[in-house]
Amino acid sequence: MKPTVSTANRDEGSSVAAIRVVIVEDDEKIRNAYVQILEFADGLECVGAFESCEAALKQLDDILPDVILMDIQLPGMSGIEGVKHIKELHPSIEIIMFTIYDDDERIFQSLCAGASGYLLKSAQPEEIIQAFRQIRSGAPMSASIARRVLNLVRQQSPASPEQFQLTDRELDILRCLVDGLSDKRMADKLFISPQTVHSHIKRIYQKLQVHSKSEAVSKALRSKLF
Repeated sequence: MKPTVSTANRDEGSSVAAIRVVIVEDDEKIRNAYVQILEFADGLECVGAFESCEAALKQLDDILPDVILMDIQLPGMSGIEGVKHIKELHPSIEIIMFTIYDDDERIFQSLCAGASGYLLKSAQPEEIIQAFRQIRSGAPMSASIARRVLNLVRQQSPASPEQFQLTDRELDILRCLVDGLSDKRMADKLFISPQTVHSHIKRIYQKLQVHSKSEAVSKALRSKLF
């Protein structure tokens, strides 16, 4: 089956470029449904829809999306393995896992592989659209998934963050990143300015030796920092 590629909804009249989205989903009906939804979503552009990771990887260099909506259970290469390959090739591409599964192991594996968010297929289309729009400022997750991530963190054996020389405030920021909060919500929660949040995040990246929020969350979970 040939991949679906759409160039609709180009925001040519706006100074802000549309967010370029790719869908990787083996169920043709689901895949086509979200292509159609994206065609009518302001500020979003579907640049490709594929039934497998292998098919998406073949065209990734040509289409270079901003965000990928990735199913986990795929024929051939799994979505989790696909995340690893894509992040190695293009670290700046954000990936949101999209699945019927909400078990702890798959959530943990997806985030450690470099996924930026995790949404259930039971989510409403509006929630998916909102996740795409928020991807540049936070880590979108279904509410039930966010609770599971917190539980995963709490279940880890306590570990000292001293090896990374993280301050208490930087740990607060890192916890907010794990919670999926946007920069503005972090600022409101911690009673600091968005500029201060940005400064803290920059230092966290330097200390953890990462380059994105998803990588920071992944390293925090793998290193059992909380």
